[in-house]
This record gives sequence, structure tokens and C-alpha cells, in this order.
Amino acid sequence: MKDLFFPVTGATSDDAALDTAAAIASAYGARLIATVPAPAYAPLATPWGVTPDSVALGEMLAVIEAESRMRAQSLRERLKNLEPASEIRIDPDHFFEPSRSLARQARYADLSLIACPQGRDGAIAHAYFRALLFESGRPVLVVPSRPIPAKRFSKMLIAWKPTRETTRAVHDAIAFLSPGSAEVLAIDPEVSVFEHGAEPGADIAAHLARHGIRTQVTTRPSASQSIAQVVMAHAKETGADLVVAGGYGHGRLREWVLGGATRELFEGLDVPVLFSH
Repeated sequence: MKDLFFPVTGATSDDAALDTAAAIASAYGARLIATVPAPAYAPLATPWGVTPDSVALGEMLAVIEAESRMRAQSLRERLKNLEPASEIRIDPDHFFEPSRSLARQARYADLSLIACPQGRDGAIAHAYFRALLFESGRPVLVVPSRPIPAKRFSKMLIAWKPTRETTRAVHDAIAFLSPGSAEVLAIDPEVSVFEHGAEPGADIAAHLARHGIRTQVTTRPSASQSIAQVVMAHAKETGADLVVAGGYGHGRLREWVLGGATRELFEGLDVPVLFSH
């Protein structure tokens, strides 16, 4: 990993997530790139059917941009001693669609980092997560809303499904985070040539072993729990410090709706989860 991208979303969890991003960037020797959005929204008509004129709109945008520059300078001061380096950006394209603008910037980094939803910030977190996951083409590391210590990830738990999304997530984790060991967790595996095969998880475990990663395979029933609940419980039981999962959704026009397991993992994680789509 050479570049770690952190979008400043305006959520209350930003400060803790930034500390986590700085810790991970330092542990991996990566450059931390943080971008401060300057969101502005299309002016709505007043009750009298009048919209602000161009002068008023220009003044509003200037105020927002000035506030963003102040925020960016504050972050530069906060991260000035980070090694190897940090870069704080303000992009003029942030106006009106900040989440999609940041997703475009994420295409030029190895990995994006965002905090899981917290309280009233849920809508903000969902908007940025959807944009980063479905539009950047890069993996997204979602972290708890509390800071985590500066260290490299050593033990990953793979929420295994034999799909394109999960396969990509596994290989993104190998490429950028280089964990030393892995556990392949297959929940309610379907034993067939079209699904998990005769031995669920065996093929991906053998592939990981050839990458020098110590790997074991575990199968578990979901019983009365959801897939996300089983994954998080197993991560806690085994001491995994990273969960790897495919990020799923379905499209409706240009908007993406998260699949049930993806949404529940995103909202309820207590260890970092790497999602890829």
C-alpha cells in the first residue's frame, strides 16, 4: 500500500477515523491523502417562489470554501509530523455532489478508509460508503468509530462466498495489507460444483497458502442468526483483527442499494472490515 485515501465526511466520527487512518498509514509506510469536501446544494425556492440570485449563491459558495480551507489547514497542522507523509486536498469539484467527487479521487489510491455509521450521521456514512464502494473501483476499509492502534493487520477472517466480489476483496487484502494468517469462514455452504464445491473453502485456502499465508477453513451454520452476526461473533471469538467481505448491492437508475449482509456488516462492525465490489 502506497496511498491511503481518507474522505472528510463531516460526520462526528471523522476525528477518530482520521486517527485510525493515520495509524494504519504509518504502520504500512503509506501516504495519507485526506480530502475536505466543500458541499453546496442546489438552492431551493422560497415560499414566494424565488431562488437566490447568482450573487447570493456566489457568496454562499465562497463562505463554504473558506470554511473548508480553514478545516484543511487544521488537518495539516494535526498531521504535520506523520511519517512518511500526508497530503490535504480541497477539490473544487466537491460542490453539489461531494460523495461522488471523492469516489473519483479514490481511484488514484490503493485503499479508502471510512468510519461505520454512528447515530444521526448514518445517512452521511451510507452516502459516502455507497459512492466509494460502487464507483471508485477500489476497496474500502470501514473501521469502528473508535481509534485502533497503529499496527499492521496480522489475522484476517474471510467471510467466504465463491463470488467475484469476495474473490476481489480477498486479493485486495493480500495485495495491500499482507496479513500473515487467514481463516476462511464459510457459513451455510452449499456443496455443489456451482457454489462452494465438494470441500467448501478448500480451493481459496490452497491459493492463499501459495501466497505464503497460513490458512485454515471453518464452516458454521447461521442457525437463527444473520450472516453478519455470525461473522462478527466469529471474529471476536478468534481474535481476528480484520474481516474481509464482498460488497453487494443492486442498481436502481444511478443509485445503489446495499445488500442486506453488506449493510448489516457496515452498520454493526466492531473490527475493521475490508469491502470490495
